[in-house]
Order: sequence, then structure tokens, then C-alpha cells
Amino acid sequence: MKVFVVFFFGILGGIARLEINDYLPKLGNFPLATLLINLLGCFLFAFFIKNFLVAKQVAEIWILAAGTGFLGAFTTFSSAILDTYKLLSSGNYLLMFLYILLEIVGGLAMIVFGTNMARKLVKV
Repeated sequence: MKVFVVFFFGILGGIARLEINDYLPKLGNFPLATLLINLLGCFLFAFFIKNFLVAKQVAEIWILAAGTGFLGAFTTFSSAILDTYKLLSSGNYLLMFLYILLEIVGGLAMIVFGTNMARKLVKV
């Protein structure tokens, strides 16, 4: 059952990622879509999965569906690394370092923001 749930919600997460990626404007060689999707995923994981669903004691299968399934397919480390490599190989070193900084520091900031927002709403 767990495999089916992760598979199904993974499909939904992948489709959501594709649609948002196609919708977002292109910013030259800068991988804006991957960055924004990953930052949103960090926020949603901290806010919704770890601090809301867990605090509300939602069944484990739904936490698995939303976290591992949907958000696991929605966000992607491999795309971020591939985008970093593309910037490196094209000689865009400044953009590459900016992208790495935004992915890591921005991701951590979104985790903190999501956690704080959830704690205010749920009283975790």
C-alpha cells in the first residue's frame, strides 16, 4: 500500500513541478524555476508535513503521501546539482555561486520560516 501511495502522489508532485516550471518566466541561464520550486518545497515540508500534519497526528500514510510522494517528486536535489553544473561548465561562476547560496541558505530560511509559521498556527 505504501508503495502505491508514494507512487501516486509522486506522479502528482512531478506534474505540479512540470506545470510550475513551464509557467515561471525564464531568467537567462539562471535556473529560477528549480530554485523557486525547491524553496517552496522546503517551506511546505517544514510547515505542512513536519509541523502541521505531525502535530495534528494525521495518519502516517498521509504524511508519507504528502512528504515522500508529492514533495519528494516536486522538489529535486538532482536538478539543482545539474543546474549548478550547467552554470559551472558555461563559465557563469558568479551565477553558480549565487545559485548555490540561494539554494542552501534560502532553503534553510524557508525551513525556519515554515516551522515558525506552523508553530504559531498549531501551537506545536
